[in-house]
Amino acid sequence: MSTHRTWAVRAAAAVVAFLLTGALAACGSASAQDDEPHAQEAASSQSPVAGDSGNAPAETQGEEQSLAATLLFNGPSHTDTAAPGAWGESGCDAQKQARIIVVRGTEEPAGQSLMSPLASRIAAELGDHAQVSDLDYPASWESGSEAAGVNRLIAVLNAQSAQCSAMRTVLLGYSQGAMVVGDALSAPDTRFNEDNGYELSPVARGHIVAVELYGDPRFSAAASYNSGDFDRAVDGILGARGAEDFGEIADRTVSFCTARDFACQVGGDTEPHGSYATNGMLDEGMKYYAVDRVKATF
Repeated sequence: MSTHRTWAVRAAAAVVAFLLTGALAACGSASAQDDEPHAQEAASSQSPVAGDSGNAPAETQGEEQSLAATLLFNGPSHTDTAAPGAWGESGCDAQKQARIIVVRGTEEPAGQSLMSPLASRIAAELGDHAQVSDLDYPASWESGSEAAGVNRLIAVLNAQSAQCSAMRTVLLGYSQGAMVVGDALSAPDTRFNEDNGYELSPVARGHIVAVELYGDPRFSAAASYNSGDFDRAVDGILGARGAEDFGEIADRTVSFCTARDFACQVGGDTEPHGSYATNGMLDEGMKYYAVDRVKATF
């Protein structure tokens, strides 16, 4: 088998493992008590083929990213074609001062994301002031899933800015969900997929007070808002975001990436991708970041 073909097969295996990891994550993250089984289950699914690519030359890692780009969530959504706000009400509770929106990973059920315990803990710290919501999007490995998430998140936030004008927003994204959040914050021409080209209104952008991303496939190791023990010479499996993609929201963002998480560290392994519940990074995200930023708006 040629070198090019070998790395193509490895990249395809990495993508499949990435897609399946979201489903594995859902099996153990519904509550804090399930964190350890989640990590163990992710470990049992580790793909040696995906892990082998860590020693690949730069050009073959580039080929891996290119092939992943043709397989992973590729293509626009053909179902969410309406303009922002056309899905009706944003679902926001005008009696609340803050809304924590969870954007789940691939195949994670709504309410059972790796991010769900973090959202609950942040809400508990804010007392009766916070609403927790799950973004309604496919979170699947089908074509258009990620683009549909971007379309939907932008529509929800734009509608919320009008319907609940006093509400401030925290965005929590894991895996494919982190990619959705990051692309929604970015200009359409910098996004990974072709979506409907919607953009957040200036008011909606201003209402976002904290963004927490975990295991972002478009992780940029050079970004100023990163946190974790990742390799600072290695970007995400789908290539790095641009340094200016988030604009002013970069100052309200933290992107967590743990060492050799193959979603945010191309050439890594699947086990670390499911380790955020047990490696202290969810605690870090709760203790000093979102809570303080939301309280400062009260």
